[in-house]
Amino acid sequence: MFGVNKMQNKQSYLSEITKTFINNYDRFFEIVRNTRQIKQMPTFQINYFIKQTLENNFPVTIEFNDQDVEQSGYLSKISDDRYLLTSDDNRLTRIIRVAEIKAIRKY
Repeated sequence: MFGVNKMQNKQSYLSEITKTFINNYDRFFEIVRNTRQIKQMPTFQINYFIKQTLENNFPVTIEFNDQDVEQSGYLSKISDDRYLLTSDDNRLTRIIRVAEIKAIRKY
């Protein structure tokens, strides 16, 4: 009976040391383990980035509010509030609105 408790304490202690090591390692090397923690970009920032994208025609990666999978490609304007995202190989297109965008970045 005492052997089982001793073993559980060792496992708990080893688990705590492992967590501490990983946290310190991540902080030291500035590693972000979970990329799904991206916060909602402000609307003015999204609009500014879209404007820069349209003017300079550079590719972007967009993360959407309704799904985990981000999509990359080139933006073109359809109307005041709608844009067309076309992939590099022209195989995927999606009509998007600013309200659907969680984050946008140049790639």
